[in-house]
Amino acid sequence: MFVSHPMVKPDTIEDREYQRSMVEEALRGNTLVVLPTALGKTVIAELVAAELLHRHPGCRILVMAPTKPLVLQHRQSFLKHLNISEDEGIAITGEVSESVRKMAWGSPSVRIVFSTPQTAFNDYRRGWIRLEEFALLVFDECHRSRSRYAYTRLASEYVRRCPWPRVLGLTASPGSEEEKVLEVVKNLWVEKIVWRTEEDEEVSSYIPGVKVDWVRVEIPHEYEEVRKAIREAIENRVRHLQRFGVVRVPVEHVNRTILVQAMARIRAEIDSGVKGQNMHYMALISEILSLYHAQELIESQHIHSLREYLREVMHSELRSHRMLSGSEDFRKIIQLAAKSQADHPKIEALVQRISQHLSEKPDDRIMVFANIRNTAEVIVSRLTELGYRARMFIGKGEGKTGPKMTQQEQIRLLKEFREGVFNILVATSIGEEGLDIPECGYVIFYEPAISGIRYIQRRGRTGRKLPGKVTILIAEKTVDEYYFKEGYRRARKMAKILENISKKIQDIRVERRGPEPRPGEPWPWRRETIQVATTKESTVEDDEAVYIEASKISSGELLRCRRELYNKLLQAGVKGLSMAEALSQLSYSPDVVRMSMNRLVRDGLAVKTGEKYVAKAVIRASKKPDKIHEIRIEKVYPGFAIVVVDEEFRARLDPAAYHGPRDLIRKGSKFKANATIQKIEGITTIIIHDVLHS
Repeated sequence: MFVSHPMVKPDTIEDREYQRSMVEEALRGNTLVVLPTALGKTVIAELVAAELLHRHPGCRILVMAPTKPLVLQHRQSFLKHLNISEDEGIAITGEVSESVRKMAWGSPSVRIVFSTPQTAFNDYRRGWIRLEEFALLVFDECHRSRSRYAYTRLASEYVRRCPWPRVLGLTASPGSEEEKVLEVVKNLWVEKIVWRTEEDEEVSSYIPGVKVDWVRVEIPHEYEEVRKAIREAIENRVRHLQRFGVVRVPVEHVNRTILVQAMARIRAEIDSGVKGQNMHYMALISEILSLYHAQELIESQHIHSLREYLREVMHSELRSHRMLSGSEDFRKIIQLAAKSQADHPKIEALVQRISQHLSEKPDDRIMVFANIRNTAEVIVSRLTELGYRARMFIGKGEGKTGPKMTQQEQIRLLKEFREGVFNILVATSIGEEGLDIPECGYVIFYEPAISGIRYIQRRGRTGRKLPGKVTILIAEKTVDEYYFKEGYRRARKMAKILENISKKIQDIRVERRGPEPRPGEPWPWRRETIQVATTKESTVEDDEAVYIEASKISSGELLRCRRELYNKLLQAGVKGLSMAEALSQLSYSPDVVRMSMNRLVRDGLAVKTGEKYVAKAVIRASKKPDKIHEIRIEKVYPGFAIVVVDEEFRARLDPAAYHGPRDLIRKGSKFKANATIQKIEGITTIIIHDVLHS
């Protein structure tokens, strides 16, 4: 059976119960959809978009993905499945000219925009995008929504500006640590999480299954000699740190985590003005971390990858690399690495497995994952020498040495893989996310994936339409052993984490303003005729509330005036300000003041009652006086602030939880606000709904 819908082309989307269920949830509110690779996350986004376009004539949809190939792939899929023309679905990336981008954002006839998040955010800051026009924002590969990534900032602006926002996040795995998943949920304003695993009954009927096995190898003697030299270099430096009390655990127990923690302590001392030997200690720890990476390369990758890395260190301008490359033990490592000509035993194991599989299934596609580009290069070289049709699939690699590919080359390569020009694709991490890579009968991990996300994404490249097979190569008594166990543990842990977080957020609801848009009626905030709902007593006149085309007024001047005007409205309280009063209190031209007031009304921050304009925050606060708090900004850190509430206790304030003038977020600033205090993961946090007076 196929999906039957006015916006969906007949016989193009298979009707699957689990997808239908997820679509229904996504239409109710901001939703995070977690579904293994190749089980139809994009289809879910298409069906949600189709329903909203059908329900609300004039609304628009924004679909975002982190790379240009993914953006183009989404556009191709939407055009294939939905009843929209090519002119109604436009792809926008940084490579598209500014004039074309501005036209696409401003054209009501463009119903679905496909974009990279950074391009969308940059164009929004230029004033080209009116987020309230969009009934849905789709965030693909949304596990990237961390810290200051463009996804996070766009989601926050969208929820703030659109009276009825709807967010849809898509990922195969949001993470394997509860704290990180919770960060994604908060950053995207998620109200509901829906997920399925391969074991779920309603999903398992659509997948034939995957058989997973692993092959263990021992590293050869000449590799062991190089590893021993690297270990000696590490231990010499750790003992030096021990003598000065920087590290207080036995040498054999020192690891990356302990060193990174020590580095954080030292950096804090340096920031407070205590430098001296601390700069030397920082460089020494950096040397050790570089040596750890070298050890991992000889254990898990290939001597060629190690030699390339040592060459990078020798030519680096970093202080720690200069110190390291000038040391006697580093020169010893280089000499030993130069002598070794042997392949890593994983290469032989990989070739044997590929040969065996193709002898049984000569028409199968095979995908090999390797973390390091130089290792991928060796794999392709060895396979090609043996007569196999193998090609390398890697990213753009800005700032990296070694081989790299443009996005056009990536698209062309996948097309050739699909058409059978070659049948073995050797990919770095770029092969893990979202891209429409043809299903493979066999997938090989050159090294175990420590990340639960990467394990799930890699495995998802096989076993979707036909039974698949996965082989994981492991070097015994190396870092591979730990990565193998940890990656599997994290992948299995995900469902439990999602269940825990779902319970924590079950009562969270994003505030929506005004009446809910009714099915069949035009989207209230569409560009053609924007009517801003205010109060029953009065509405804003059309010439004051409709979208104002770009004029000669600078965006900077408009932003400053708007900020000052909003503060004046807050100070005026419930009595409000007339336009004449606003003009007399501000030093900007009448056109700038009028446009600023119109923007405040349009964005739902103010309403007009009779001849007066009143801040909506004041109106809401007058109805909820028990939630008003005195706020003092104690300290501002990158990504959050610490505030003192009512001079009684401290709370953490995240950017996404603050709704008020940004210029108030500075040390020493004081204001009253309508706010909610809550505990998240044991930390007292504050959500500031409205700033009432500053």
